[in-house]
Amino acid sequence: MKTLILMRHAKTEQLEYGTSKSDFERELKPRGYKDIKLIASEIIRFESIPDLIISSTASRAKQTAQNLAEHLSYDQSLIRYEQFIYDGYTTTDFLSFMEQLDSKYDTIAVVGHNPEIAMMAVNLCNDNIFHFPTSATISISFDQQSWKEIKAREGKTNWFTYPSMLR
Repeated sequence: MKTLILMRHAKTEQLEYGTSKSDFERELKPRGYKDIKLIASEIIRFESIPDLIISSTASRAKQTAQNLAEHLSYDQSLIRYEQFIYDGYTTTDFLSFMEQLDSKYDTIAVVGHNPEIAMMAVNLCNDNIFHFPTSATISISFDQQSWKEIKAREGKTNWFTYPSMLR
């Protein structure tokens, strides 16, 4: 069995027009760090510790992945950063990427952005998740032995949560 954890980055500063900071450079707000701790506690509670964490290369996603790794006692130097997670992708693109991953990883966490991360949640498990706020996280299981065998709409939702559900 393979388990995929999809997480939207934590709460960030607003993009202010007229400043030199780009969307790519936006950073987490203090609340974002608190929210990551809540989500990490749920991942631990559900015994869903990832074998591999993959993140967008945007600052806010990297900070989310690094802070999540810290709370999960995951070696931050092992986080894999992928530009395509920031740039936008289709379900087919995502599944093609997943096919390349080693089957030794049973649980993989991906930290990304809306709308793509929410679309993956819906497209991979065929659930109607209409609200995917910052730090929202879903765990999806696939009854497969290899990431190459993962198909859209064949996943089963194990759990779905976000910070305001946990406060």
